[in-house]
Amino acid sequence: MSPRTRSVPQPKQERAKDTVQQVIDATNRAIEGGGESSVRIQELSAQTGVSIGSIYHHFGDRDGLIRATYVHNFASSIQQDIARAKRFMAKMHSTEEIAQHYDEMLRFLVEHFKHVPADKRASIIGNTTGRPLLRAALAEVQHELTEQLTEVMVLLQERKMLKPHLSPRAAAVMTLGMLHGRIVAEIDSSPVSDLEWNRAMISAFGGLFVLNDQPNF
Repeated sequence: MSPRTRSVPQPKQERAKDTVQQVIDATNRAIEGGGESSVRIQELSAQTGVSIGSIYHHFGDRDGLIRATYVHNFASSIQQDIARAKRFMAKMHSTEEIAQHYDEMLRFLVEHFKHVPADKRASIIGNTTGRPLLRAALAEVQHELTEQLTEVMVLLQERKMLKPHLSPRAAAVMTLGMLHGRIVAEIDSSPVSDLEWNRAMISAFGGLFVLNDQPNF
């Protein structure tokens, strides 16, 4: 059984899925309100109406619940955005077409960072210190995310859009790295504006592609 499967329950029945999500949402509220010490199984059961036995059944123990919550938070928004990026790129057949959707890409980045700030993901990574199970679970999630984005880069290279000398996987890792790198802007005492950051990021992203004099990309 993979670390991710151990960390994030994936029941098949819709009712069980709703139960898992309810408990994770309540755990998130507890952590945001008072840190991990505020996560108490009995209180979560009272808040959600999910029995204590059911919580232990799905998550194993309190540490498993906290781990599942972190992994869920780390993966969920990026997974949704990668799926959206795959749909977007599948429709593109030239870098000129991509450049024509510059404003759409700007909106995409604004929405991405609005949903889950980079500092929240960075704090999750920081919590892996001394916690090998959490680190293993996040490593597997990150691997899956990289593989999904690599599929996009392979498609773009097949369409002669990604520069031929670049590794699609390396291009995927660099793109994910830029998303995580937003933390530098968020913690700076005099941060650049969202618009300035997103423009710079799109420009750097454009460096991966074969372009024909597209000044705005």
